[in-house]
Amino acid sequence: MIIYLFENNSEALNLEPLSHTRPLFDLRCGAFTVLERVCLEFPDARIGLFVREELADVVRERHPEMEVNPGHVETALWLNGRALWRKSVVDTMLTFQNTMFFAQKDFVGAVLDGDAGEKWLNRGGPLTAQPPASLEREAILVECPVYLWDYVHANGEAITEDSELFDLGGCEGTVGSGVHRLNETQLYVGSGSRVKAGAVLDAEDGPVIIGKRVTVLPGAYLQGPLLIGDGSLIKAGARIYGGTTIGPGCKIGGEVTESIFQSWSNKQHDGFIGHAFIGEWVNLGADTNNSDLKNNYTNVKVSVNGEVIDSGSLFVGLFMGDHSKTGINTMFNTGTAVGPGSNIVGYGFPPRTIAPFSWMVNGRRRSHLIEKFMAVARTAKKRRNQHISPAEEQFYKWLFENSGLKSS
Repeated sequence: MIIYLFENNSEALNLEPLSHTRPLFDLRCGAFTVLERVCLEFPDARIGLFVREELADVVRERHPEMEVNPGHVETALWLNGRALWRKSVVDTMLTFQNTMFFAQKDFVGAVLDGDAGEKWLNRGGPLTAQPPASLEREAILVECPVYLWDYVHANGEAITEDSELFDLGGCEGTVGSGVHRLNETQLYVGSGSRVKAGAVLDAEDGPVIIGKRVTVLPGAYLQGPLLIGDGSLIKAGARIYGGTTIGPGCKIGGEVTESIFQSWSNKQHDGFIGHAFIGEWVNLGADTNNSDLKNNYTNVKVSVNGEVIDSGSLFVGLFMGDHSKTGINTMFNTGTAVGPGSNIVGYGFPPRTIAPFSWMVNGRRRSHLIEKFMAVARTAKKRRNQHISPAEEQFYKWLFENSGLKSS
């Protein structure tokens, strides 16, 4: 079985700032990224990846076992990388031949023989075009987020569905005798993890899934549906509420509700983050807060790809790209989007749209210097025994040069 996961250029624009630095199938929702979930549910499949050309070398490094942007394709199942695929849906798709699949109006996948796939590639392929309209069309039911807040709002249900892939009720780690466990049949603690006395694991409203090598310090309150990724640290007194995913390697304190942390990011101190999507290698200074509800209780509007979009929701928080940082006491308004590589310090609310590589001081913007950005990024990763690869460094330099927003 061959599966091609793909992204589309125009769809990626609607998922910035997180999509600046990763393909759409590497966005996290529920317990996994889309790619991780497909790999788990189809362990014997051969998976190929179609990504924006500027990301290709970085993706090859991150997924060395998979072919990236192959020049030749075979009979295969093609899956849109922003959809939250489930095995039951994919199994249904596999009963068709040379068919396009739509979730309402969104093109989400296809089953194509090698000839049809080659013809599609010759017309531009999934990055720029749909398969020929002459193919059969079928409607399927699959969650297909369009904007970042769609991932956030789908996250709680996705965690609950993903919990079927864990041994709920099992405990491979160490849970202290003074830990309060509510609805133990919906709890999972992975190997090498330690939950210390005084913590509360509350799975009455959904599963609480704690990965491997996680430390939960005393007094933390963890409410499901919740996923804590491998190697994370939950600080003493943290309050993390349902609908939240904390990706691998994060350090989290204070209050968090219905949010996604992609991975390797720090929010160690008090402060509120709600209905937010936070990228990788982000550091939120002490008492950083975001608003996720307007005082007049109207829908939050967000600037996306140069257009103001009504989110249709009362609750929309912060979207922060990779390697961004805040100073102490930073405040963000509802629906704020911060581009990757930015640094925000000072008083008052910064603008609700912050370009990549911005250095914001008291609301005034100047461009970050790429050399200084790279030096800090290297240091941040070295602190976690990682390094910036040549492909990553070249990509970030490309992103800086092509953001079109370098001027002070």
